[in-house]
Amino acid sequence: MTTANITRTAIISGIFLFTFNSICPAQEPRVPFNDQAVEAAINKAVQYVLSEQRADGSWEPFAEGGGRAPQTDGPTAMCIYTLVASGISAKDPRIAKALDWLVKPANQAKLTYSTAFRCLAWHAVNKQLDNKYMKNLAADVDLLIKSTENGSYNYVTNGKDKAAGGDNSNSQYGLYGVWTGARAGIEVPRDYWDKCLKRWIACQHADGGWNYYGTIEEDPANENTQTLGSMTVAGIASLFVCMDWLFMDRFVKCQVNTEVAAVKKGLDWMDKNFLTHKSKLLYYLYGVERVGLASGYKYFGTADWYKTGASWLLNIQGGDGTWPGYGGILPNTCYGLLFLIRGRLPVIFNRLEYDGDWNNRPRALANFCRWSEKAFETEANWQIITLKSDVNEWHDAAVLTITGSKEPKFSAADIEKLRTYVNQGGTLFSITECNGAAFSKGIKEFYQKLFPKYELALCGKDHLINTIVYKTSSGMKIYELSNGIRPLAIHADYDLPLAWQQYQVATGKPSFEAAANVVMYVTDKQFKNRASRIWPAEPKSWPAKSIKVARLRFPGNYDPEPLAMQRFSRLMAGLHNIKVDFIPAGPASEPAAASQPTGPLTGIAPAELTDDIKLAVMTGTGGFKLDTADKDALKKWINAGGILLLDATGSRNFTESAKDLATELFGADALLPLPLSSPVYQLKDMTIDKVKYRRATRTRIGGGNKEPRLLAVLKGDRPMVIVSQEDMTGGLVDYASATCDGYEPESAFNITRNLVMYAASAPPASADGATPPASSPAK
Repeated sequence: MTTANITRTAIISGIFLFTFNSICPAQEPRVPFNDQAVEAAINKAVQYVLSEQRADGSWEPFAEGGGRAPQTDGPTAMCIYTLVASGISAKDPRIAKALDWLVKPANQAKLTYSTAFRCLAWHAVNKQLDNKYMKNLAADVDLLIKSTENGSYNYVTNGKDKAAGGDNSNSQYGLYGVWTGARAGIEVPRDYWDKCLKRWIACQHADGGWNYYGTIEEDPANENTQTLGSMTVAGIASLFVCMDWLFMDRFVKCQVNTEVAAVKKGLDWMDKNFLTHKSKLLYYLYGVERVGLASGYKYFGTADWYKTGASWLLNIQGGDGTWPGYGGILPNTCYGLLFLIRGRLPVIFNRLEYDGDWNNRPRALANFCRWSEKAFETEANWQIITLKSDVNEWHDAAVLTITGSKEPKFSAADIEKLRTYVNQGGTLFSITECNGAAFSKGIKEFYQKLFPKYELALCGKDHLINTIVYKTSSGMKIYELSNGIRPLAIHADYDLPLAWQQYQVATGKPSFEAAANVVMYVTDKQFKNRASRIWPAEPKSWPAKSIKVARLRFPGNYDPEPLAMQRFSRLMAGLHNIKVDFIPAGPASEPAAASQPTGPLTGIAPAELTDDIKLAVMTGTGGFKLDTADKDALKKWINAGGILLLDATGSRNFTESAKDLATELFGADALLPLPLSSPVYQLKDMTIDKVKYRRATRTRIGGGNKEPRLLAVLKGDRPMVIVSQEDMTGGLVDYASATCDGYEPESAFNITRNLVMYAASAPPASADGATPPASSPAK
């Protein structure tokens, strides 16, 4: 889809306001949206579903009414699928008992809903039970295929009576069951997808939506003949299902029209109507989740679909964990659970929509995520973000892909937004498609503008990015732009998405493996739930209590993570009610008020240190050497009561230079391990006795090491110089990494917090550099 035709790029920011429908008028949410609240809601609902399991392992059948046969096993299949999706093991005795009941032919209804949910249940447990129920899945898929004439389904699925004029609700579930089998490896005839696609296109309304009956005629007196949100999401999701099996080889060439008119019309309807739909809302939300995940779009109109739906669910959930609605409490609670669980799955790739040929391979990332489920041993999603949205909304994924064959053109504002995303912990992953020399040249020039002090370098065959999980094909050129700690950008001059688009998992396997290596290299397989990583906002008002902290400027890469202290400062204001004034570069006469911790920060020279600065930080990714004047200025400031922290962010060479500096300032035997009894570790309510290290560090120092490894020059129990042999600065940005050698983010924050809090309340040094007896520092 072209940028001009898409409106699903707007952003909801600040406090989340409900405009979902008349049931939830605009108001501040009773339960604010966050990952912890979602987790709690999921746990409550799971406990309710478990509590409703009957003694024989089943759940109560659902009576359709209207003389229809009851869905005897549908609720049981639905509950199995939902509970396994929630994280309960397929080997759990409660699930095993339910499966023993479900597998009995006498309990299986020949009904579309029940058969479809059996497919979902079989597939979910097969992943953990070595395909124990694959024959059952194959039988139900065959039953569904044989029960339709033209892609339409009614309530009955007996394999004999082929439906030709069913409804859209049954039809989406019949297709969903067959799709589940296809994803499990069951062969489905191509003409099945073709007739389903034609059937859904034929009954789409002029406004882009669908009704219940699967007809294009509308009767103002009959709601089921009119466009419904629940049936529109059914239609859009069904189109994506069919397209993924029919259109794999359609987008081999670049610069072709990738729009599918029916899909565009459906998504345009969602942009206009997502927030105003009113009927069968839990059923609707389950469809919204399917469309959101299938399309990759983060927004429908002005709304982030997951935050909107999750916020609504959080605020109407009953005290017993349930959600009411059409069809009964149990099915609706399962629908609510599935929305929260599946929509919350990690997003491994953002995809950038920009003014260029960004969408040459429209289903590439969907297919990569499908393949990656085995590689990463977890389900994961992808999503499309745009340069019109707030960069703070991009952090669902640690990697942002930029693809194309033509020269990418970004404005100065675009460049600044992309730079902010990277400085907030993200990594750009650009890929040249269709041997596009213009894209390759343009993206490399873009990186020079983005980070002029770093170089995009070709990675050798033994580079970790080419070996971390799989051995990358020798024909693929992978480049990295690093700040010395982690990759800021990765570029591939090889059309990886071509194999993804066609789902060439055999002949194109190297293209899947190369991208998997990138994901593992950037994230160390530490995937976070959607919407769980948030860059803290600037406080509306800063606390009155404050401490001045400075970053020192010296020859070398002294500020590899420019926004580390911005994030730390904002968290300290919110969590500990203290303002960390982080001093930026500038002349010594610059007013202190200019040091508000709101933007990219650099550093000051040692000679610019003043007595009111309590803590100075030297961070680096390589060895360094200070001149005599700088060392004299540092020693004078330290002896007057300042504390110097030297943080090795990316190099053993920095650690050695830091040790040398401590020796030059205070003598050969002055630098010693900081004991756990140090007041830095023993602050009230902030005791540190154990820490967590990143994997690279555990490999180097041994996995059994749980204590912090700070070194210090002490006067009494007061630290004057502290050397962190492991990275803390990268941890303050809060990203996962296979390359960062240091503390995990939580431990990095806690250590830095204690250093700042101690420096803010530590007793001053005497004139000769000695320290009076220490008192307990205030919180």
